[in-house]
Amino acid sequence: MRNILSTVNLKPHMIEHINQHYPDMEYRFSKTRDLTEADKEWCEIFITYGSNFDSEDVRLFKNLKWMMVMSAGLDDLPLEALEHVHITNAKGIHKIQMTEYTVGLLLDFYKDFHQLKVDQENAHWRKNAKTEEIYDKVVHILGTGSIGSHLAKVLQAFGTQVAGYNTTGHEVEAFDHTYAISELEGHIGEADIVINILPSTDKTRGLLDAGIFGRMKETAVFVNIGRGDVMTDETISHVLEEGMIRHMILDVFNEEPLPSDHIFYTYDNLTITPHASSKTEGYLKRGFEIFAHNLQYMEEKESMMNIIDNKKGY
Repeated sequence: MRNILSTVNLKPHMIEHINQHYPDMEYRFSKTRDLTEADKEWCEIFITYGSNFDSEDVRLFKNLKWMMVMSAGLDDLPLEALEHVHITNAKGIHKIQMTEYTVGLLLDFYKDFHQLKVDQENAHWRKNAKTEEIYDKVVHILGTGSIGSHLAKVLQAFGTQVAGYNTTGHEVEAFDHTYAISELEGHIGEADIVINILPSTDKTRGLLDAGIFGRMKETAVFVNIGRGDVMTDETISHVLEEGMIRHMILDVFNEEPLPSDHIFYTYDNLTITPHASSKTEGYLKRGFEIFAHNLQYMEEKESMMNIIDNKKGY
């Protein structure tokens, strides 16, 4: 018998899949706040979004063998303390929805859709209304993984030139050019649009400081759908108040939810969305498909998908 504990509320057909194909396994669901010490000790396989798990939990999950994190980010996990636990994540399940979200926000900005809607609501026919093209713009994407690669392909269909940044600068098929992240200062000034999809690691936290933004074009648009801690709130405010670039589109923040009295709401050169870029009905479906695949290989873990290196954090 293998005990599966989940704080992710799987759909009935997903639970039926487990019961049908793995009758020797017992599945149990609990909300995170309702987990008992007995639940944690009982658990051998843990399905979680990865939040609200601390070093104390490591001690209580005495029999934990495998953790399936239903997100790409592992920011909240004490990975060093979990070195004895096999961890997989849901990397790759976000590329469709996050690409659509990003392209939608960029189109909304350049095509001025939000203002056209306001005009309609006010029965105002704006003469000579003009919008801008994405065509021929230079896009730099920080992160060349599954999301970045998919986004690059879609943006290229609009006639953009897309460069990507990764750890070593190795080539990635979807991109016109690739650079090492260490080359960021030297090339970021070429971009009309900069999109961050980097994970949160010791090397990426605070990576984008005022110096980096100072090297961007004043007409540049910056989009963050990666992690909020790639820059500080102080950097964001400084860049916006000084008008260092044209506009920011932020879906992630250092503090979430963003308080209603936060200064960010006062900037007219900032678009705020509530960490919603990955949230569609397809999220859980794709995440469970990875879990179901990996469940087949409990005894040969090297055949699992999305295995995490606990030391590297990805």
